[in-house]
Amino acid sequence: MKIILTEAQYKTLTEDNLREFLFSFWNNQKKNGEEPFLDDMIYHFTDIRKDSRDDYETIRPIWYEYNGGFKKITQDMKDLIEHDEFEIKGDSNLDIIIFVDEVYSYGLKEHGGIIDIVCRVVGGTVDGYLYNKNRGDYDIVPNMDIFEQYSLLDYDTGDFEQFLTDEIYIFFSKLLKNRIVPIYIDLIIKK
Repeated sequence: MKIILTEAQYKTLTEDNLREFLFSFWNNQKKNGEEPFLDDMIYHFTDIRKDSRDDYETIRPIWYEYNGGFKKITQDMKDLIEHDEFEIKGDSNLDIIIFVDEVYSYGLKEHGGIIDIVCRVVGGTVDGYLYNKNRGDYDIVPNMDIFEQYSLLDYDTGDFEQFLTDEIYIFFSKLLKNRIVPIYIDLIIKK
């Protein structure tokens, strides 16, 4: 007897098998006292590259489903960080305080999306740079006020903004590590 499957039936069959495998894998993690997460082994086993289009269309939707859906994950993240202040320490002696104004999602809802974290700088210090006209280079000023450093950069603020955004991204990536949702940092720097 010969069985003929359409491409849609084959895709459903393999997605169901993958879903069953992943749910079992994550349930085992829970059973062993671990917080379920997207282990690199999953990507090796499925031959899907992490953070690829296939990942966001195949693995992540199953992950979101396992965790109650993308809307629930977004709401959990909102409940955890929205309207709170965070102190972040980082490179260049960075000690910054930010306030999270808003957390929202956008993108492909059926496959998940991106969580946008809108935050603003409240205060802090960083090893700043002042241009020395006599030498034609920069002097490092330890523990300079962030707003002072920002204002002294005039039109060359892009690199500084990117530095702060990267440090905030690293902080939230660690804080939200088990949620495995792509995040984007929207940073506001105003005194």
